Amino acid sequence: MIGGRVIMEAPLVDAELLTLRKRVDSLEEQVRTLTAANLALVRSIENLQRTSAGDQPST
Repeated sequence: MIGGRVIMEAPLVDAELLTLRKRVDSLEEQVRTLTAANLALVRSIENLQRTSAGDQPST
């Protein structure tokens, strides 16, 4: 009966796998969003530093 039990549990495992895949997809999207935001922040800070360095009088 072990084989029959495995067959009966297969849909449950498939449902759990689908749920996990959706969660992983969501997390991957969040990582992409955060990476893009981080890159934009770094670029903004670099631009501010360049602008600040250009505004300072040379000694």
